[in-house]
Amino acid sequence: MLARLGVLPLLAALTCSAVAQEFPTRSIRIIVPFASGSATDLTARPLAKEITAATGQQVLVDNRPGGEGQLGAQLAAAAKPDGYTVMVSTQTTQAANVSVYKNLPYHPVDSFVPITGIRQGALIVLARRDLGMTNIKDIVAFAKKEPGKLMFGSSNGSSRAGGEYFKLLAGIDMLHVPYRGQPQAMTDLAGGRLDLTFTDMYTGLPFIKDKRAVAVAVTSARRLAILADVPTIAESGVPGYELGAWTAVFAPAGMPRPVVDRLNALFRTAIDTPSFKEQSAQSGAVLFPGTPEELGAFQRAEIEKWARIVKAAGMQEP
Repeated sequence: MLARLGVLPLLAALTCSAVAQEFPTRSIRIIVPFASGSATDLTARPLAKEITAATGQQVLVDNRPGGEGQLGAQLAAAAKPDGYTVMVSTQTTQAANVSVYKNLPYHPVDSFVPITGIRQGALIVLARRDLGMTNIKDIVAFAKKEPGKLMFGSSNGSSRAGGEYFKLLAGIDMLHVPYRGQPQAMTDLAGGRLDLTFTDMYTGLPFIKDKRAVAVAVTSARRLAILADVPTIAESGVPGYELGAWTAVFAPAGMPRPVVDRLNALFRTAIDTPSFKEQSAQSGAVLFPGTPEELGAFQRAEIEKWARIVKAAGMQEP
């Protein structure tokens, strides 16, 4: 009789709401499906620190790199949807991989619930200092003269797509060298063992400042204020080239809405702190926190966009 009257569903909703108000009562794990020192890692750690300070509960970052983010995303998708495991990830796991791999061990939409966007940015094309090429035209000219000789390294879908899409639009051939993490690719670039990489701002900027690598171009549609003297790939002779990058928070599917809302509030408050805003500004990133619905709509549009990029660049795995 109580169930018929709707009392039991109401009691369940009230209980769930009460639990969400108390959340968190223990430590939270943030899975980062990329290596320590990567842009995603350097995004997650200050947010974890802010949420720890706000809640009094420890927030731990758990790096699980491998398979262009597949290993960490699969682990996050399989976690209990109670709010104590979330994932900070990028367009690689949540938009590109579904078009790259036929047998992905998770689904970027069905396996997760969106929490909030964090920030958006672009990639930098970096060259080793002794390569003798300081602009896109030099690289294109050399690659056309010596097909397949230039090596570009990547560790995730966006850095790989940066190079593959460039090859396609510029009409050149370069050798792709996969890495487990972008910091490892940067180490090889600085050491002269790699020619080029399309890397995130967080990983790349220190190498530019220390003159361990040369900034050749940025992948955005317009120049970035933080690198105003570095041209875009499009203005450097490859018209139509544009590629962005983003980070966002996701959680396992099936999480109660009150817990989703509580996580959304915690992360958005952390994103809004002066220290995080300053860190983001220094990397040229634009913040885009919002509702779960806004992130969900954004992600679906990104999946469609990356499907076109992956197909055009021939990135599908057999």
